[in-house]
Amino acid sequence: MIAHATLLLQWASIAAFAVTLAAAWRGVKKHPRRWVFFLPPVVWAAAGIAFYVLAFAGVMSPAAFILLGAAHRTMGAALILAMVLVLLGEGDGQ
Repeated sequence: MIAHATLLLQWASIAAFAVTLAAAWRGVKKHPRRWVFFLPPVVWAAAGIAFYVLAFAGVMSPAAFILLGAAHRTMGAALILAMVLVLLGEGDGQ
């Protein structure tokens, strides 16, 4: 049961990555001068898709799986921190 739930969450992650890429593409089309703002979520989503492609293909060693998974979670944490810092700046009227 845990294996099925894990697989479901992995596929949900891939779907979220794909939606993130689509939303970023739409954002770049709508605001082409601000393309650089969309770069971090695009890198995060693309890295997530690449991670799961490699994981599902079975070409990563267990150590590489742990390392790349941790690296991807770190990127996600940095993005969340950045969003919080932006919101703090918005609240200060800056």
